[in-house]
Amino acid sequence: MDNLKTTVAITGATGLVGQALVAELSKEYKVVAIGRQKVLLDAIVASVGTEACARLADVTDIEALSQAFVGVDVVIHAAGFVDPLAKRETIFAINVGGTENALAAATKAGVKQFIQISSLSVITGQGDQFNLDESAPLMLCGEAYADSKVEAEKLVRAAKVTYTILRPGFIYGPHERSWLPRVSQAIATGQAMLVDGGVRETNVVYVGNLAAAVKGAILNEQAFNQVFNITDGEKVSKKELFDAIADGLGRPRVKKDLPRWLVKPVCQMVSGITPMLPQASQTKLARFSPAAFRLAAVNQGFSIAKAERILDYNSSKRLPFKEGMAVTMKSFTEKK
Repeated sequence: MDNLKTTVAITGATGLVGQALVAELSKEYKVVAIGRQKVLLDAIVASVGTEACARLADVTDIEALSQAFVGVDVVIHAAGFVDPLAKRETIFAINVGGTENALAAATKAGVKQFIQISSLSVITGQGDQFNLDESAPLMLCGEAYADSKVEAEKLVRAAKVTYTILRPGFIYGPHERSWLPRVSQAIATGQAMLVDGGVRETNVVYVGNLAAAVKGAILNEQAFNQVFNITDGEKVSKKELFDAIADGLGRPRVKKDLPRWLVKPVCQMVSGITPMLPQASQTKLARFSPAAFRLAAVNQGFSIAKAERILDYNSSKRLPFKEGMAVTMKSFTEKK
């Protein structure tokens, strides 16, 4: 099939992942960038040329989505809500309800493939993982974002549409605004700490690498009705991640170090009372959230062998971690 005759719709096109997908896929496909912010959406489309167009739609509005998907061959559902401090019902309304709407609209439009951008948090829980592959069962952990992605995956698998599910780890890239600003702030203010020396593995993925994996999945029949873990494919320790952020900020590397046996109950206690506190206090205590604990203290080792084999997601198509972090941190230090 001539790629330029294939139309790919991207929800959440103004987000970190969405923008990277619009830029990458518009090189080979006709792209429909879907989002809620007209000015930003128009600017993103204008930056990539004539093979992209913008359509306004909120994922909570099924009628708008149905209109946005008219004439589309492939839907990439990248829209989502990540804020760990948001109310559970708000996160579920967007991540679960929005996915349900996107699936219904995609089915109505008769798309050939629905690509869901999920998360490795759906199989992580709070325990250590070592080279975990896609056969691991979905696991509710009580954290709103992770649980919402579990429920969204269930909807995708049950839908009457050909699907592909991609599960990225912690996504980073220029101007990432979900987890990296919080970690950067903690490091810059001396509040960050290593756990057991930061020796455990983390599961990060550069946004451009994720875009390459998505590209490899588009209308790839071997990827139909399949799930894929997506990381940078390198064993990166927590300390290496924190060091890269500190170096990028021009700040001293993290020296504080506490044992996990002490950190875990403290995080559990703080996260238990945080929802009852004012928003300002919740923000200050975000570094004790379950997601923050996973990032700093849980071994997150995942196999991407399946993606390498089926999506042609090999090392030659991935930007190495050090280079990706250098690009990312440069965006944090540039004057806006």
